Amino acid sequence: MRKIKTFFAICMLSLLPLGSLFAQDLATATETYNSGATALNENNYATAIESFIKVLKMCEGLGEEGSSLIKECKDILPQIYLRYGKELASKRDIDQAIVQIKKAAELARSNSMEDVATEAKDLLPMLLMADADSYINEGKFPEAIAGYKKVLQQDSANATAYLRIGIAEARLNNEDGAVAAFEKAAELGEKEDAVKQLSVIYLKKSAAAWQEKNYAGALENAKKANTYCENTKGFQLAGLAALQLRKYDDAIAGLEAYYAADPQAKDKNSTLYAIATAYEAKGNTSKACGYYKQIISDPKYKQMAEYKISQFKCN
Repeated sequence: MRKIKTFFAICMLSLLPLGSLFAQDLATATETYNSGATALNENNYATAIESFIKVLKMCEGLGEEGSSLIKECKDILPQIYLRYGKELASKRDIDQAIVQIKKAAELARSNSMEDVATEAKDLLPMLLMADADSYINEGKFPEAIAGYKKVLQQDSANATAYLRIGIAEARLNNEDGAVAAFEKAAELGEKEDAVKQLSVIYLKKSAAAWQEKNYAGALENAKKANTYCENTKGFQLAGLAALQLRKYDDAIAGLEAYYAADPQAKDKNSTLYAIATAYEAKGNTSKACGYYKQIISDPKYKQMAEYKISQFKCN
């Protein structure tokens, strides 16, 4: 019996230092938690994160006594990562911002904090888009393209990212890349803006071909521009190029559409003259007469118009 009492006495003596150590660990964890809270109030997010992670590790072996601190840390860490990510993004440290925001989303999901998880998830492509936009505004087109591709890694169906890749590729004169991006943007919902941009690409090609007297190229590209988005310049280029190529039906279609779109254009009389000559070349003198009559008061065309009207015996 005396031996058993001695055993229990020894056990009780050994427990006293352990309880004291336990209390010290809890006090240290609490102090570290308070330091993290102070850092957080000062917007020192890196230090706050470091402190709360230390608290979690300290409390792992403290059982029920440390559970409240563990819960507090798990609740606050996702929010700190999110705030830290936003701060880094404001300083254009996008790569590190993404690291912090992804961590926020990960911890929020594991802790059933759906509001934080959703905000973090939605924020990622927005940050990447804003960063890429800043590059395109600065004329740094390769960097902008790289930025928009990062957006697509987060959101593969982002039509706006494809649209802006197309704009950047077009500014770099990368026609194939621009066309592919614009077509994808149109497919994903940015159809109105994408087809306008596609039209501009082919319109520029048509104008360049016209300047080089490559009338076949001018007609082909003007027609292609108009298949995406009809516009007055496309009609005019198609009509004039077709007239040079003696493709009179195409010439009439293009020039009449151009005149109808802007009947008060400064060059309207030259357009009417071109239409008249196209109808004349086709042998349709009745239609030719109608257009010659409209330019008879223009000193530049008066003599020719009067001659044609007399020649064709226009009524």
